[in-house]
Amino acid sequence: MPLRYVDPHRRRGSRYQQGVRFGRSRVGQFIARHIARRTDPMLFRLTGGRVNMGPIVNAPLRTVGAKSGKPREVQLTYFHDGHDVILVASNFGGSTHPQWYYNLKAHPECDFGREPFTAEQVTDPGEYSRLYQLAERVYEGYADYRDKTADSGRQIPIFRLKPR
Repeated sequence: MPLRYVDPHRRRGSRYQQGVRFGRSRVGQFIARHIARRTDPMLFRLTGGRVNMGPIVNAPLRTVGAKSGKPREVQLTYFHDGHDVILVASNFGGSTHPQWYYNLKAHPECDFGREPFTAEQVTDPGEYSRLYQLAERVYEGYADYRDKTADSGRQIPIFRLKPR
């Protein structure tokens, strides 16, 4: 099954907004970090990506470990910019980048949602700002994450995945 297209410009309904509000709450963040990250990969495999634990679409990113060289997999929220997939390395607003960031930097060839891509980090300030605004349209919690990282000085990286 092809990767589900996520249009950041699409208007989302009240049910989606309720799910986002819950996802931004303390309980929602706990569930996202400790439960959904384990159940969403299973749901993706069992349903071919049609069912997620919450309202926000996600898919598995398969990379090669930066240090180990072993296969790694993590479930991530995404959206599309044309044909490209956009990933935000927010790490829930933590002071360090997520491990998959280092994996993509070391090995940009990856699979996302069972499709092959090549990753490149977005470094142009104007493009970064535009994509981050789109990310906030998909999930308003990215604004929270940016606020959390402000004290540490960490800029949340954005990756563009280009189909191979």
